[in-house]
Amino acid sequence: MSTLRILALAALLAVPAAAVPGRAAAAGATTWRFDPVHTQITFFVDHLGFAQAAGRVRVAGGWFRFDPDDWSSAAVEATIDLASLDMGDAKWSEAVHSGQFLDVERWPTARFVAQALDTGGQPKGQAILRGQLTLRGQTRPVELAVTFNRIGRDPYAFKRKAGFSARTTLARSAFGMKRYAEVVGETIEVRIEVEGIADDQAATPDEAADGDPKH
Repeated sequence: MSTLRILALAALLAVPAAAVPGRAAAAGATTWRFDPVHTQITFFVDHLGFAQAAGRVRVAGGWFRFDPDDWSSAAVEATIDLASLDMGDAKWSEAVHSGQFLDVERWPTARFVAQALDTGGQPKGQAILRGQLTLRGQTRPVELAVTFNRIGRDPYAFKRKAGFSARTTLARSAFGMKRYAEVVGETIEVRIEVEGIADDQAATPDEAADGDPKH
């Protein structure tokens, strides 16, 4: 572990839990790690006005904390594997991986950290998740419309799971992707399907790069 990361972790541990958003879990809150097989991120973007081109990217890891009886205790951290992005065509995927768009060689992952889950004015079972997305070295606020599906036992995995669906839109230029504006639309529609597996150790700090560029 690098000296910088050790110092950052020590500073975090020195702060009272109540001062860190999402760190103080309510008594009924469960921590869940993302099931990478059943957690999917798909996105859609306009291509020359002809159609919405579709792609998919994988969640590499992370966790969320959720209590269905106390949504205010929620917290989320997720790492997205940008190198896994697939546009359904090898050349097109390679173009999106390149420095013209995601620049995956320099920024192999993206990172999302939630700051608040707001149920105010939302239908039952729905909320707005507010957080920060770090992509291509740029950190921007993001809001996701979240629907809680259910908590139960997966009879095939023999594990307790929680499921959610979420949607958001991103402006690609806000993350430094400004090339080919006449070909590829500015607004990216994102749909997320999440399954989490109950795991009390899922939020334990590790040595992951968490969106840092390769050196």
